[in-house]
Amino acid sequence: MSTARDLSSRGFDAPAAQQPPFGTYSPTALQSLLISLAENTALGRGSVRWMISQMIAGIRPGPVDVQRFGLKQRLHHYGPYFVEKKMLLHVQDYDRREFAYLRGAVTPGFNFVDVGANVGIYVFAMKSWDPDAKILAIEANPVYANRLEFNVAANSLTDVSVVNAAAGSAPGTGKYYPDAESLVASKGPSFEVPVKTLHDMLVDAEFDRVDAMKVDIEGFEDRVLPPFFDSAPRALWPRLLILEVWSTAVRDLIVARGYRVSVEEPGMNTIFELNDA
Repeated sequence: MSTARDLSSRGFDAPAAQQPPFGTYSPTALQSLLISLAENTALGRGSVRWMISQMIAGIRPGPVDVQRFGLKQRLHHYGPYFVEKKMLLHVQDYDRREFAYLRGAVTPGFNFVDVGANVGIYVFAMKSWDPDAKILAIEANPVYANRLEFNVAANSLTDVSVVNAAAGSAPGTGKYYPDAESLVASKGPSFEVPVKTLHDMLVDAEFDRVDAMKVDIEGFEDRVLPPFFDSAPRALWPRLLILEVWSTAVRDLIVARGYRVSVEEPGMNTIFELNDA
């Protein structure tokens, strides 16, 4: 069994409070050129993106400090980190339709929950749309959660709670498989992570309502959402739910709970809205 620290690279993942200040890893001139080319051409898409990331890392290993969504972002694009590659090299294509739909729903003082937040692309997009948004970001992988915490602190963001735990059916611990980014049993290295119920985490973060929730936990949704709907008061049910649907059973459960399917297209997350919202 691996430890979480084994999964970070070259010591660039020190605890957030111990990392060098933002700007330490500002891109070099050549790195900036490659980033700009990727942002504005097809070089930032598909398999070519991985090659460009390798070239940037070859110029200087480690993360780069850039602005995304008008906010400071230290992005560890090297290695297997897909989300950070896309944030660095072609962020405008990331969940484009989901972002457009979510942004259209945002009102001042929005309450947003991100289950499976990764390094926080939805968190920072939301804060760029509504600086007063209250956000709960739940991420099981401690490496990702640490990176998210660093960028939250670098921007002095308020009302962002980062919980380094997995959502599950009951409190305890679970085995996390980083290659699959999931608690669903898989091959490869694994390590233990704390598990909390979604309802408990909302109560701990003092949420009295949830305007929108994104859930992307790689097939673990059927362990998280049924007990949440069974235990949480309706006031905490998200008005808008963006979900990577892995099974028709989960989709049917959500519809049975009073949600309508607003957007369902191949290659994107399904968007549900609560009927009485």
